[in-house]
Amino acid sequence: MHEFLDYRTMLFMSGLFAIMLSIFLLAINRRTATLHGLISWACANIFVGIAVFIFILDTISIDMRALVGGICMVFGTSFYFLAIITFEQTILLKKQPIIFFGALTFINICIFLAIKSTYISVLFNTGLCIILSISTALLLLKYSPHRTSLEHRFTGLLFLVFAGLTLYRLTIASTDQDNPIEYLTHWNHNEVTFLACMLSVLAINFGYIEMLYAKITEQLGHAAGHDWLTGAMNRGNLEKTYDIIKAISMRAKQQQAMLLMDLDHFKRINDNHGHLFGDKVICAFVNVAKETMRNSDVIGRYGGEEFCILMPSTNEQEAMLLAERIRYKFENHPLAFYDKAIYSTVSIGVCDSKQVGREFNGMFAAADQSLYAAKKAGRNKVITYSSISVDHSVVI
Repeated sequence: MHEFLDYRTMLFMSGLFAIMLSIFLLAINRRTATLHGLISWACANIFVGIAVFIFILDTISIDMRALVGGICMVFGTSFYFLAIITFEQTILLKKQPIIFFGALTFINICIFLAIKSTYISVLFNTGLCIILSISTALLLLKYSPHRTSLEHRFTGLLFLVFAGLTLYRLTIASTDQDNPIEYLTHWNHNEVTFLACMLSVLAINFGYIEMLYAKITEQLGHAAGHDWLTGAMNRGNLEKTYDIIKAISMRAKQQQAMLLMDLDHFKRINDNHGHLFGDKVICAFVNVAKETMRNSDVIGRYGGEEFCILMPSTNEQEAMLLAERIRYKFENHPLAFYDKAIYSTVSIGVCDSKQVGREFNGMFAAADQSLYAAKKAGRNKVITYSSISVDHSVVI
């Protein structure tokens, strides 16, 4: 190795830096409940850092370094895999990791005590590291819902780079099956490739931090435009989205529709059952509406118990059918209150752009008048704007 490049110092610093990144991630985890996988990623960095420290210690026998260091590296790559799974919230693993780590440790101890083969130990642990790294890369590049993002591609490709470098080192070590570690340590490019592996791990960490930053930005954007209780759009975001809905309908040369919905006797629900149950009723209604409406429709919370659905390329008759389905489903949706079922209802006003034009204020006023008519008719009704005698002097 070149004299200006202190191999052991650089490896020591890279291992130390990995552990410092773990402390940084754990600090972030303490301050957020919406980011998942941070603890697993921190554990991964700690195990990788420990593995590096073990590999560069001359005071430990080479066989023991291969055993303990190899186990730590597999633990590290396993925790990277778990962190990505948890981060994407695709699968929530509980007992499986404990079983895996226990079995891994047991197999390594058996290899060390019974077979006494450093070659098999190196082959087993390094092979697992390669498989886990490739699996993590596939999660990021193929199966993640955010796989097209630059951050996911960058991190996934770096996992493939790490797997490739590790496979190359395993191929060299396998040249001498009797003393694979000794052969590898005397290989001219051992220091360069091992250091490249660690640099790729550090680069992977930067990719993961970019993924965290992108997710935080996405969550902040969503929180700014959505109601915290129901996840429906808030009033400001709904009105901005209306312009998109209008543009879609105009481009398709079709009408657009609006539903304005108000939960019946909601104050009575709060008074009789408490505000927490009232929140439960609101959330249940939004879930019913989301399950019933189309993917192209948009729901927003316009007031305390008042909601609005925007429907592109839809006429009043089609909107009324959706409104009836929502009303019927919610009317028959039981809500548990201690040992009994409570039912609630909703009144809905319907209008489309054919009646009042495409401007938001005009459509909202028409839907509002229709909603007023539904309440006046006894509630738990769907009333269309075209079916009522319009009185523009009515103020809700």
